[in-house]
Amino acid sequence: MKPTSLILLVLLYLSLAAGAQTKTITNPAYEFKNSGIYNVPKVVLTDTATLLTIHSTFIPHWWVQFNNDEVIRDSDTKQEYKVKGIKGAVFGEYLWMPDSGDSAIVLVFPPLPASTKKIDYQNQIFGLSLDPNQTDSRRLSAVSPEIDKWMTEQLDKAPKTSMPNYELSTFFNEKPARLIGCIKGYDPRAGFTTGMVYAQNELTREDFPIVIKIEPDGRFEAEIPMVMPKHTYAVFNEHVIVPFYIEPGQTLCMVLDWDEFLTFDRRRNIRYQFNQIEFRGSLASINQELMNYPSGEFNYAEYDKKRKTMAPLDFKADQLASYQTNLAKFESYLKEQALSAKAQTLLFNKIMLENANKLFNYTMSRDHYAKQDSANEILKMPIPESYYDFLRPLPLNDPSLLVCNEFSEFINRYEYCEIFRRAQSLSYEKYNNNRPEPQKNVLEFFDEEKVSISDEEREFLSISVKKQLSDDEMAKMEQMKDLSKAFYERYKEQIQKYSDKYVSPLYKINQTQMEIDVWKLKDSILVNTLGLQPNLAYEIAKTRSLGFAFKNAGSKENGSELWAFLKQGIKTPYLIGTGNALFDKMFPSTATIAVQTLPNGPATEVFRKIVDPYKGKVLFVDFWATTCGPCVASIKRMKDTRGKYVGNPDFDFVFITDQRSSPEKNYNDLVKEQEMKNTYRISTDEFNMLRQLFRFNGIPRYVVIDQKGDVINDNFEMHNFEFELWKILPSYKKIRL
Repeated sequence: MKPTSLILLVLLYLSLAAGAQTKTITNPAYEFKNSGIYNVPKVVLTDTATLLTIHSTFIPHWWVQFNNDEVIRDSDTKQEYKVKGIKGAVFGEYLWMPDSGDSAIVLVFPPLPASTKKIDYQNQIFGLSLDPNQTDSRRLSAVSPEIDKWMTEQLDKAPKTSMPNYELSTFFNEKPARLIGCIKGYDPRAGFTTGMVYAQNELTREDFPIVIKIEPDGRFEAEIPMVMPKHTYAVFNEHVIVPFYIEPGQTLCMVLDWDEFLTFDRRRNIRYQFNQIEFRGSLASINQELMNYPSGEFNYAEYDKKRKTMAPLDFKADQLASYQTNLAKFESYLKEQALSAKAQTLLFNKIMLENANKLFNYTMSRDHYAKQDSANEILKMPIPESYYDFLRPLPLNDPSLLVCNEFSEFINRYEYCEIFRRAQSLSYEKYNNNRPEPQKNVLEFFDEEKVSISDEEREFLSISVKKQLSDDEMAKMEQMKDLSKAFYERYKEQIQKYSDKYVSPLYKINQTQMEIDVWKLKDSILVNTLGLQPNLAYEIAKTRSLGFAFKNAGSKENGSELWAFLKQGIKTPYLIGTGNALFDKMFPSTATIAVQTLPNGPATEVFRKIVDPYKGKVLFVDFWATTCGPCVASIKRMKDTRGKYVGNPDFDFVFITDQRSSPEKNYNDLVKEQEMKNTYRISTDEFNMLRQLFRFNGIPRYVVIDQKGDVINDNFEMHNFEFELWKILPSYKKIRL
């Protein structure tokens, strides 16, 4: 803090405390701090007020904010005292940080009873001592003997050696791994008792969010499902990201330091690199090597500007120059540091994948930016085929690429790259244009079924079934808009029968062959345009497509035909096994709806408390948040549908969100506006447990529960609610659209 600021604060104290008994505590001892930004260097107690100096240390030119609902509370009695005034800032307005990154204000609270020994400030600083002679009362930032013993015992049970290399024959392995450790200096008053590992299976697009259970003493553990070795990360307190490397069947121990969590909080504008983690176990050395490598900063604003203002080949040249610089830094680092072969491989892969992802992302965002800036000629320039030759040097047959966290983004960009998507769109357009006509149109079907319709409805149908309309007919159809809406509402069951009998069979027959032809075209592009040979990454792209392709196949026979074709281009045995498992899951031997009973455990207990009151009904459970745009859009879109079924005896809607992602005011406002019933705003820790239970990383997520409380569908398509409803409750088939 600048000297002038100190003088002003001293004068402020004198003016506020004039004529009153005062007691000043400088640098008061405290028990626990949950913020890396705020500190209380002084507390002044008078007969008329309690004055807290709040010293903020933050990023220069960023802001902090203080509101008129700030409170302090008696640490023992929990009695709260609301703020009365502020000096040095304005409630509700941004307080911008100066070049120094330091600022100080004074909050004025009511006077405290003489019996108050300790206070908490908000949920950020706990146990502030009002005794000037109190020594530091924080929990020691050290590993206790009990925790040290526990970690040693766990590691003694684990394998003592790690994978020697990344050979394909031993690369894929489904043995679960364990993550254990402790957070030195942790206190449950941190406000969270869980962390998360947002694990994924990139081969199948499946999510495996795993809860890290944190005990009151700071120790933690989690079992992580594995498919392959992975350099991934854990998330604590929703935003503290801790990277780590782990292998199937192994146990990794991490000793974290709470003080570094606070540093992470304070330096949130950068890709913070942890440097105080202690790793233990057979994977300790490689984790230390990966952590020590300087990650460097990525200037997203500069990157975003370049992809809007640079022509494709100019951007590519610029990015490749940056890539060469990063490679040179890596080579220089290797001359100074002795790294294991595995660490060298992973760090090199990381640099390559980051470069490829930036080049891919340039192409994938152009349409979006072009719509925002239609006058930008740069964004209208086509991407030349030569742009993609950056893929040729990549070791796309090397399984070690899959280990890197960046591979998840890469494989998504690779399979959906613009050159593949363009060919796929043209192929779909060709098929749609050449699709055979149904044997009968809707009007002929109505006559066949002897459906009685009015003369006006018959006129409407006779025009609507035509491929090309005259100007008069188009004007007539415009006049019939209300009739059209009423017609489809009245005869939707008959229209669905028509579609099932005459339209869907043609679509399903062509769909399989269309998908096969699309993949033949992609195979050709891979070799003849991209200059690549079939490779492991391309096999993974094919495997990742199966879930969606099987779903759209329409029948087991069509799915089998498609899989038989794709399998010819997959040489990796594990991927073939993965494809077979996906096929069996999509086309089970029994036609009945598979029901999943929830496992016993704390997550199920949380869920049961919510859904048990509705037993006897089918429940459509919506996991959502006010901060999730698609979640809110879906809730608004479904408002009329929910209203249509209010009081329905067969099914109901339940909404579950968490406190951090849905601030209370926003939550209450939306619930009222959208007339949402059966809403639950649970703790973030409980929500994390439900993420693991139903295996979802992203929201919105919709889960269907049957009358007994078992799971019918853990990934329901809410956008198609009334079409899917009858499959669960056959009596509602009459409302199919």
